[in-house]
Amino acid sequence: MSAMNFARLKLRHLQCLVMVAQERNLVRAAEALSLTQPAVSKTIAELEEIVGRQLLLRRRRGVELTPAAEVLVRHAVSALRGLREGMGLAMDQPEADQLRVAVGALPNMVANLLPEAVALLNEAHPALRVRVMSGTNAQLMTQLRQGEIDVVLGRLAQASAMADLAFEQLFSEPLLLVVRPGHPLASRRKPTLDALAAHPLVLPVSGTLIRHTADAFLIAQGLALPNRLVEATDTSFVVGLLQRCDAVWFAPQGAVEGFIARGELKRVAIDTSSTEGPVGFTVRRSGELGEGARLLLATIRGIVLKRKG
Repeated sequence: MSAMNFARLKLRHLQCLVMVAQERNLVRAAEALSLTQPAVSKTIAELEEIVGRQLLLRRRRGVELTPAAEVLVRHAVSALRGLREGMGLAMDQPEADQLRVAVGALPNMVANLLPEAVALLNEAHPALRVRVMSGTNAQLMTQLRQGEIDVVLGRLAQASAMADLAFEQLFSEPLLLVVRPGHPLASRRKPTLDALAAHPLVLPVSGTLIRHTADAFLIAQGLALPNRLVEATDTSFVVGLLQRCDAVWFAPQGAVEGFIARGELKRVAIDTSSTEGPVGFTVRRSGELGEGARLLLATIRGIVLKRKG
């Protein structure tokens, strides 16, 4: 790349490429960046002109990275992470010295385990600042690589998304089918899977890890997606929906076990054990965790051990 072309390189070019590399889909990358798909395509085209190499190969179901793009993505991730860390130190030095942790959490951790851990930490370390961010598994992994967050709590990501990352399993959990109390399926002892077709089905949004798991379960059982389908990851919205209609929610156990224990939701008696998967935390392989992150993870490990005991 010539010096003249390098001068044209902007931060938005790198951010866009990294997100496209993570999502492998221009539409999903645009949603994650709060942009339109044409804007993402234009930014990538600009970057290809600057680099002088083709970066993306368009396919029917998404995009693939060229070898040049793979190299550029690795360096872009490191550059973005270093820039964010440097900005944090330069803009607010007193805050940089403060005990803090930024955590990305998926719905199965946000609903139960993480609140308990943060409550315990607040009692033991009142000065600790905790920042919790939500999103899809792919979005949170990108933020983890770029240094925006310290740790991601949730299911183990797909192998293709784990480059330069390390995972520690805490436990395993399945997806569950849940409904409101009084739902026609709530009191049936052995409902069949075919019975789901009579009701709206709520699934995680397309492209997420648990959606892949739910789809695989339905396909293995010979079921097609129903016409009445709601895609959502926001727990508050789905619980509110279930209270108002006869929808059935395919949800991670950790996201709903509290509602089930309080009698606010009922589990449908259909075996979903084949959807079980490892749950834990993901961190970057390079670099050491800050004290805030170490305290949070130690607290979470303690809660999990106590529950197992």
